[in-house]
Amino acid sequence: MALKHGGIIRIAYVRLALNDSRLRQAQFFYCDSLGLVETYRQPDRLYLRCWHEAFPYSLVLDEAPENRLVEIGFQVRDANDLKQLENNVIKAGVEVTHETAGILSGMGESITFAIPGGPTLRLFADLPQIGYMTGFDSPDWVTPRPLRGTPAPFFLNHAGITVTDPQAAVDFLTRALGFVISERIDSDDGQRLLSALLFRMQKEAGGQELAIFPGPAGHLHHIAFTKEDPNDILIDGQYLREAGVNIDIYGPTRQSYGKTFSLHFHDPFGVRLELCAGGRITEVHPEFEAVRWTESQLGKALSYFDRDLQAAFLQPSL
Repeated sequence: MALKHGGIIRIAYVRLALNDSRLRQAQFFYCDSLGLVETYRQPDRLYLRCWHEAFPYSLVLDEAPENRLVEIGFQVRDANDLKQLENNVIKAGVEVTHETAGILSGMGESITFAIPGGPTLRLFADLPQIGYMTGFDSPDWVTPRPLRGTPAPFFLNHAGITVTDPQAAVDFLTRALGFVISERIDSDDGQRLLSALLFRMQKEAGGQELAIFPGPAGHLHHIAFTKEDPNDILIDGQYLREAGVNIDIYGPTRQSYGKTFSLHFHDPFGVRLELCAGGRITEVHPEFEAVRWTESQLGKALSYFDRDLQAAFLQPSL
C-alpha cells in the first residue's frame, strides 16, 4: 500500500499563453533546445513533460494574442481533500470557480481561484499517469537517446510568481492551502516580508513549489526544472549557448536562497527559466524552521559568487 499524503501532493504544471502561430517556435525551443517531450498537441495547445515525469504534462502552452501566465496547477490527494481546500479558500474570502472534467486533457473536476494579489491556481484530484519514458520495469535511468545533447530536465521543480503584497499571499497559502515557508527575505527592520519560498511536500531540490516575489499581480517570475547535480548545470549551459539561448544575469551560480546550483535563461518569448540542482532538504513537521534573509543580503541570497544585487533579476518575465 502506498503512503498517502493529504491535501496538495505536488505542483503539476504551469500553463502559459504565447503569441506564437501554431506554437511552432515554442515547440522548437522547448523540445529541440530544452529537451522536453511533447505528449499531446491540439490546434491551439501543446502539452509537454520532462522525460522523468510519469504524468502527461508539466508545461501547457496555449496559442493566444498576448504572452501571459494563465495558471499554475496543483494536484490534491482526492475529491474529499479538494472539497476541504475549496472550503478553506472560501473561508479566506477568495472566490472559487468550478470547472467540469476535461478543461485540460485527462483532468477531472477542478477549482480555480486567485492568490490575493497574485495569479490563478487550479486544484484537481484526478489525472491519470502515462508512465515514464523509460518505463517502470527495470528502467535505464539515463537520458533517452533522442534527448541527449539538450538539458533534458528531470521534472518541474517550482514556479516563481509576483504578488502585490507578499505577506498577504503567504498568509493565504499557508493558512488556506497548507504550504510551509522554507526560506524568507525580510526588510532590514524586520517589519515587512519581501519574498518567500514555500513547499507542501518533502523536497530535496530547493525546498519549494512556489517562490513569491514582490511585483505586479499575477505575473510570472520564472519556471524551474530539476537537474541531478551541479555538473549537469555547467554542461547544460553549454548546450543552451550552442543553441543560441540567452543566459540571464545570474549565469551558473550557487543561489543561496534555496541552496541550489542554478542557471537562469530565457525562452524566445521572454519567459525566464531555471535549471537547478541540489538544494535544502525540507519536510513538513512541527519543528521545521525557515531560513531567514534580510534585504541587505539580497545579493548574497541570489548569487553567492557574485553577491552584487542585480535589480533586473527581481522583475517579472511575463
